[in-house]
Amino acid sequence: MTDLAVEPRPVAGHHRGDGLRMVARGVGQLLITVGVLILLFVVYELWGTGFYTAAQQHKLETTIQQQWTGGSAPDVSTLPVDNVRLGTGVAVLFIPRLGPHYHFVVVEGTGFSDLQRGPGHYPGTALPGQVGNFAVAGHRTTYLHPFKDIAQLRRGDYIVLETKEHWFTYRIEDIPGTNIPWREIVAPTAVQVAYPVPDQPDPAKAPTLKLLTFTSCHPEYSARERYVIHAMLISDTLKPALPAALTKPRS
Repeated sequence: MTDLAVEPRPVAGHHRGDGLRMVARGVGQLLITVGVLILLFVVYELWGTGFYTAAQQHKLETTIQQQWTGGSAPDVSTLPVDNVRLGTGVAVLFIPRLGPHYHFVVVEGTGFSDLQRGPGHYPGTALPGQVGNFAVAGHRTTYLHPFKDIAQLRRGDYIVLETKEHWFTYRIEDIPGTNIPWREIVAPTAVQVAYPVPDQPDPAKAPTLKLLTFTSCHPEYSARERYVIHAMLISDTLKPALPAALTKPRS
C-alpha cells in the first residue's frame, strides 16, 4: 500500500494589524475602566459625601440640643467672638425659601474638615445677633451641599438662626447707608465680603449694624468665583416663642 503524503498546512503568521488590534482593545478596556472609576468618584463626591455630612449633622444637633436643654453655658450671642471652639456647633440655620425641612447646624470654622460637617462660621466674625458680620461659608455641590440653592435666594427672603435662648431673623437686602448690595459675585480672594463692615478696604473699621453674609463657590461645580448673599438682622425673638419667618407661609 502506498502511503499518501499529507502536505502540512502553512502556519498563519502574525501580522502587524493583529498587534495593533490587540493594543487598541487593551487601550479601550483601560479607558472604560478609567471612565467607570471617574464616574464612581464623581458619584461619591456629589452624593456619597452627603452620608458623612448627614451623620455629622446628626451628632452636632444632638450635642447642641443637649447643651441647650441641660447645660449652664450662656447663649452664644453673649460670647466673645474668639470664645467658640473650632468644630463645635454655633447655631441652627433655617432658610424658609428653601423649604420647611431645610436646617443645618453651623459649625465653628471654615477649614476643609469643618466644611465637611456643615456650613462653617468664619472664626473672628460676629456671632449670631451681635454687631458686626456673622459670616458663613458652605459647599454648593458636595458634603450635603448646604448652599446648593443659594442662587434661589431673593431680596426680602428671611434667614433664621436658632441659639439657646433666641431666634435671630435676618432679611436679605441691600445694606442701608452703605454700598453693600444684597447679592454679589466676587473673586475667591475677595475676603473683604466677610469683614465686620463688608466690602470696605479697612478690616478694622468699627461696625454698627448686625449683618449676616453667606459665601459659596460659583458657578456650580467650579471654584472660579464666590457667590455672596448679605442680610441684616430685623428681629430677635426670645424662646419659647417662634419667629414670624418660620410660622407664616413662604411667598
